[in-house]
Amino acid sequence: MHRRTFLAAIAAAAVLFAPARAAERRIVAVADIHGANAPFMAILERAGIIDAQHHWSGGSTVFVQTGDVMDRGADVRPMLDFLAGLEKEAAAKGGRVVRLLGNHEIMNMVGHTRDATPDIYAAWADAQSDTRQESAFADAQKLAGGTLDKAAWLTAHPRGYVEYREAFGPEGAYGKYLRGKPAAVKIDDTIFMHAGISPALGLSLDEVNAKVKADIEAWDAGVRWLEDRKLILPFYTLQEVIGAAETAYKEVVARKSAGKLKQQDLKTAAMLEPVLTLTQSSLFAGDGPMWFRGYSRWTDEEGAPLMAALLKKYNVKRFVVGHTPQENGTIRERFSGGVYLIDTGMLGPPNFPGGRASALEIVGDRVTPIYQ
Repeated sequence: MHRRTFLAAIAAAAVLFAPARAAERRIVAVADIHGANAPFMAILERAGIIDAQHHWSGGSTVFVQTGDVMDRGADVRPMLDFLAGLEKEAAAKGGRVVRLLGNHEIMNMVGHTRDATPDIYAAWADAQSDTRQESAFADAQKLAGGTLDKAAWLTAHPRGYVEYREAFGPEGAYGKYLRGKPAAVKIDDTIFMHAGISPALGLSLDEVNAKVKADIEAWDAGVRWLEDRKLILPFYTLQEVIGAAETAYKEVVARKSAGKLKQQDLKTAAMLEPVLTLTQSSLFAGDGPMWFRGYSRWTDEEGAPLMAALLKKYNVKRFVVGHTPQENGTIRERFSGGVYLIDTGMLGPPNFPGGRASALEIVGDRVTPIYQ
């Protein structure tokens, strides 16, 4: 073999067998699941994350799930349990599972169960659920002064509802698990989130995560304050909690107007503020990190300079987000690869007509959609 050819072959072999640099590691991201067990498992298997027995087969791959496991589909509990188990399996085999919070996780943690269904609640029911349901109604009726219609209340709080709400509270197993998850993560040259960061937010990535965590803790503290004073019950909905907080706050305002404000009233107002201002917090604000939809809604002309500024600020090549379902079940690349919108309506019809399961693979600078 000619010396120059031989050296070229040696160099090629060195590249082939050299350890992968961090920038060349394999990352696979999947967005909104919404309790869609079968499509989710199918896309993970197709992407080489799990095998046919649903065990980790991704080797050193980093798998990112960008939130919204919750609501709509019936298999929320199996999906949560599966992902928690997969985290441990991946770590034991040299891989990694990164679970991010979505707005629907936040919603259920604070009792906004708008998109949960009786089928979802039923997964938390057991042999004592009928007794708990009756006891919960009796407690609610007492606190409401006997004004509740039992039939209507039972319809709104079906079997398993009380257990479900407890499970996602700050002391519940699922609530503790989710409260330990971040809103955003940077891996190599990519930021993964559920919704995105508005250019107006002005926070570092660490500050975004710290703000979301702090706002959850402040909400939990306000709810606990109301529970300790028997103003609400643990299974109260978001609307009921805010209503109780408003009543308590009005009493403080009335004492202030009468010139009878006490030092304790200031502490009361401080505890109630995170409850009363929840919709303006990072957890629910429309331009906050859990709900922002600008990456999907910006026009090309409007978004190009905004995305370029965000990429520069956070020193990354791209954002990968879910949250906003894309048409025709197709991952959407925007702004010259500055953002990938990967919510393709996995649950499918009737919630997401035309939806299908998908994943996004990133290896270095190569970004590849994967479809079921």
